[in-house]
Amino acid sequence: MTRRESMMLLASATAAAQGEPKQVMPRFLAKSIDGVTFNRETTMHKVVLIQHWATWCGYCRKDEPGVEAIIRDHAAQGLVVLAVNAGEPKPKVLEYLREHKRSARIVLAPDTNLGRFFEDAGLPAYILIDRDGNIAHMQAGSGGLPAFHEMMRIVGLRKQ
Repeated sequence: MTRRESMMLLASATAAAQGEPKQVMPRFLAKSIDGVTFNRETTMHKVVLIQHWATWCGYCRKDEPGVEAIIRDHAAQGLVVLAVNAGEPKPKVLEYLREHKRSARIVLAPDTNLGRFFEDAGLPAYILIDRDGNIAHMQAGSGGLPAFHEMMRIVGLRKQ
């Protein structure tokens, strides 16, 4: 994805958040470190939050409890969280995960094309996909639990 395409995707998500027509999430493929494959078709009718993160990112670490909370609160409603690592080696990510347990599906950069959507976003960054496969929201940077609650509200998920 070119820088122009990334910017158009961000502009489209912003327009969708303002009530304009939403853009369909482009085709993607992601294989988690536990071997589960995700793509646009397998996630249809589910809400998908894609997180771009790294082990060294302090803001990513700060967001982890919030991500865990929304997984706990909304997984039964069809929420899937794909945590796409920003290109670190697998041994380093696995070492980090031994000390920092995560419920999100961890995806390494070589096992997905999702990284291209985050080229200019920094860390952490998020893309929220609604049940129809449309980009419902994009967020660059940490927003903490209040931002995650707002994202869930955008796609109609409520805490049970």
